[in-house]
Amino acid sequence: MMQFKNTINNAGVETFLRGDTELAETRFREAILMNPEDSSAYNNLAFILQQKGDLDEAEKAARQSIKINDASSSAWLNLGNILVQKSKGEEGVQCITKAVGIAPENVMAWESLATISMLQQDYFAAEKCWQRVVEIKPEEAKYWVQLGLVKAGLKKSDEAVDCLHNSLNINNQEPFTWLQLGIIEFMRNNYGLAEKAFMTSLAYSPDDETTRYHLALVHLSKNDVDRAVKEFDRILTVNPDNVKVLTERGILELSGGNHPEAKEYFESALRIDPKYQRAREYLDKTP
Repeated sequence: MMQFKNTINNAGVETFLRGDTELAETRFREAILMNPEDSSAYNNLAFILQQKGDLDEAEKAARQSIKINDASSSAWLNLGNILVQKSKGEEGVQCITKAVGIAPENVMAWESLATISMLQQDYFAAEKCWQRVVEIKPEEAKYWVQLGLVKAGLKKSDEAVDCLHNSLNINNQEPFTWLQLGIIEFMRNNYGLAEKAFMTSLAYSPDDETTRYHLALVHLSKNDVDRAVKEFDRILTVNPDNVKVLTERGILELSGGNHPEAKEYFESALRIDPKYQRAREYLDKTP
């Protein structure tokens, strides 16, 4: 009989992985009816309910899972995430900390603590958590990126670059990683390295406006206005409503003494977003 009860719970997991959350919820509830002491079924049900946005019922199910088995790192993590989502951050962090106390290799728990720390702008705590994550999963490129971003925020640019290179050694075709590397090198005035990183990023994601915008800034920093204009204009070809780029184009026209063209760019930006202050300020300066 116990094997059959576990089979129902496992069927729920398989159903969820196939994307059928409604049927998965039904399976977990069936498993609980068959065995009210099934901690795993309660925990799985809590996760499903959280995904549906039914946080009160999710919290109840998670607490019941822990009541049955308080040695489950997964259950403590689940409850912690639910509580954080319910704006009960302090208790939520305590639960997730309990999860890593039970299972120090629980990457998902460390990842949750890191994310919460970043939201709370406690970057030193976030750095420690992401460091622990990459110690557990050094083969995961995305975790090196997260550690690198935190280190960049802490002005540890050398360490940040090392982390991003570690990520690229695992997966060198991720445009976001190249973008972040380019931004750090740009901030360090390493314009050649920044340009190379942005160009590589665009090779994998040619329509990314953020990357192309930063590439234009590199050209401006190198006093290559013509190439900067080409990048800005390419962005506007794809997205003519980009108020930031419209404004930058206006500034370039203004600096070149082309006042009517500059005014047209600023006015276009303000028609799209009347509250865009940078365009308003430069329009007021335009003769």
